[in-house]
Amino acid sequence: MEDEVIKRMMKKRVSIIALLSLLTACERKEPLQEPTIVYDMDTTSTSTEFSYVADLSFEKREAYQAFLNDGEIRHLQTFSPEEMLLIMFDLVEEPRMDALYAITYSNDAFPTKELFKQYYTDSLAGDLLVTYFMYRFYDRIAVNESSTPDLQVVQLEISVGSQRYIKTYALQQQEGIWKIHLAKD
Repeated sequence: MEDEVIKRMMKKRVSIIALLSLLTACERKEPLQEPTIVYDMDTTSTSTEFSYVADLSFEKREAYQAFLNDGEIRHLQTFSPEEMLLIMFDLVEEPRMDALYAITYSNDAFPTKELFKQYYTDSLAGDLLVTYFMYRFYDRIAVNESSTPDLQVVQLEISVGSQRYIKTYALQQQEGIWKIHLAKD
């Protein structure tokens, strides 16, 4: 019985060490300049199930669900760059490859879904899942002022103790929606 208690304690320690390793492996960035648009995460929710899209309006959640049901990107035409980034992270959790492919700006880097799926599996899945978990209770999501009308730079920000971490994504208009740049240039 004592061996089982020791094993459980070791598993907990390993989990804590792994989480701390993930947090310290991220680059620390300089503070953001004043953004043009800011969405603060609502931390008053009592739900225990996490979702990146839970704080979207009812209409936006319905439009997103319609997109998931029929795959038509037209449902996402009114979504801001910040909202599209939140959708991307929601899709990463499962992952929903067809939907991820539909909202990815590739500049012809992925002419087929099969090439995208291979690239995602080989190069993106691990990093996106780490970001999904690390930034799930983000402090702020904002469009950086270095953005242009054609290219929006969206930043997720978290604070852990005295450290601040920022993850940046570029989004570009294509087919009437903001699509996320995921291909490495």
